[in-house]
Amino acid sequence: MKRILRNLALLYIPMLIFVGCMDEAIPTEYATADQIGGSESGLNALSNSTAAFMYAYNYIGSVSSQEFGYPAMMIIRDILTDCPYVATSYNHFNTYWGTLADFTSARMRQPWRYYYTMSMNANKTLIAIGDPEEATEAIQAFYGNALIYRALSYMDLARMYEYKRTNVPDLDDEAEKNGVFGLTTVIVDEFFNPSDARNNPRVPFYHMYRFIMNDLNKAEKYLATYERPAKAKIRADLSVAHAYKARLWLEIATRFQKYPADLQTQLSHEDDEELAHLDKLGVSSAADCYKKAAEYARLVINKYTPLTEGQWHDVNNGFNNSDSESWVFAITIGSADAVHNRVDNFHSNCVTEYSRGYSRSQYHCYRMIDKRLYDQIDDDDWRKVTWIDPDDAGKKPTPDKYHTLLDDDEWALRDAYVGFKFRPNNGDISDNYTNALQVSYPIIRVEEMYFIEAEAKTYSEGLASGMNALASFLNTHRYKGGTFNVTPDGIEDFVDTYLITQKRIELWGEGLAYFDIKRRELALTHGYVDTNYLPANRYNSKSGYAPAWLNLYVPREGEATLNSAIELNPDPRVQDNYGLWTGN
Repeated sequence: MKRILRNLALLYIPMLIFVGCMDEAIPTEYATADQIGGSESGLNALSNSTAAFMYAYNYIGSVSSQEFGYPAMMIIRDILTDCPYVATSYNHFNTYWGTLADFTSARMRQPWRYYYTMSMNANKTLIAIGDPEEATEAIQAFYGNALIYRALSYMDLARMYEYKRTNVPDLDDEAEKNGVFGLTTVIVDEFFNPSDARNNPRVPFYHMYRFIMNDLNKAEKYLATYERPAKAKIRADLSVAHAYKARLWLEIATRFQKYPADLQTQLSHEDDEELAHLDKLGVSSAADCYKKAAEYARLVINKYTPLTEGQWHDVNNGFNNSDSESWVFAITIGSADAVHNRVDNFHSNCVTEYSRGYSRSQYHCYRMIDKRLYDQIDDDDWRKVTWIDPDDAGKKPTPDKYHTLLDDDEWALRDAYVGFKFRPNNGDISDNYTNALQVSYPIIRVEEMYFIEAEAKTYSEGLASGMNALASFLNTHRYKGGTFNVTPDGIEDFVDTYLITQKRIELWGEGLAYFDIKRRELALTHGYVDTNYLPANRYNSKSGYAPAWLNLYVPREGEATLNSAIELNPDPRVQDNYGLWTGN
């Protein structure tokens, strides 16, 4: 086992294994068989290290201002989609994520580096446990938890790195020539033979779907009776497995509904010998997949409760506390030792009430909601006051309808559309940043499951069913007076114009809009009259196709340096292929 763990380590870029305030039972960089054995305490420490990597800092050592774990991935995805910034000087995610200038740069490699390190952590736990059937229930829970984190990693990787058509001829022709259509990313699991590292190609979607689903099936089995400790939503339980299944089934369903040939491809490979170790999907139609998405979403819905208006706008505990009954899975920074520094973190870049970061008035690096998205929020929707109405920007005193920790003078320095969603710990806006940053971040909230269920019902039961599901959620939990009502022009219009828009409003800032926009092939329009995107960020993609900048460039580095089998995605060359919108 020691040799396997060390060989696996060589396949990845160097990484931070154990992060602040974790159990010290395994003190070395790479755990060995002798250290772990069947020890529950050793496996607990290994499991803790995987959870801690969700907020790991400076784990590669080349772009520390962006290296703060999964929250940085959330920012990257949001800056590419729905979250413009007011200024650039202290926006460390603007170059190159915001300007889309060079997809081959070191900064653009962050997701590849991060997720493969995460999956290595999970693999170490799986290797250390060995056969879960011979383990205790407690150790089986560690096994299931590792599978969830690996599924998280590969689900994100597959969706971010698969090349989808852009309707940019140069890019699509290059992708066709290189044979990258339908390819996701490379797989390195606990059984991987290091001798294959030089020839480990990106796997096609039909392989990746089964790989992730197989992990989730096993996680579902080994977490079936596990009850996580109170306030321990960094640990996966059965509801987390169900939530990831709902996400995955929706992804699969959309593909098969939009591209029936891909369903036939999936079915034609069901009996491939090389996939025999993975569970089959067991579906024969897109409708089957949508039904499963709705089924698993409902299992989660039955266990959790959406945020109330008061909880959403709570200036002390809003979107910073995993005790919330709506949070299914979370990141938790629970000690001062786990706060790495003052500025290289999510709050510094995104939370304008955090007084020690880049998003304060001194630096004027505020994060906003896209004006076009904001304009679609109804006045009866109590979420609307999460962002500053342009009519209220700069006013003193602060209008009564808003909920903020800022005094009137500070409020007046914030621009229109700046958001007040995520709060410092216990509303702490003092200079004591180590306390302010002891916060939690949502990875999955139950509200997302309502949107998955509504979309899945639309395609499996009909437009009326989907509309009723969406209206029921919004009128019960988000609209004052139950006034939400729409008259869409068919199913596609309902899903793309209304449902996904509401989902983007609900989950703004949580790093999820990226996946829906790419999955549904929605246009991103950042250049328009009165846009609040910076001039260098005003690119518009083409309707009915994926924006090219959501097809991440596969870097030849780390594990890929020696892997001659990896075919690269086209460099999006966004400025050349789209051109900045200049007002014409």
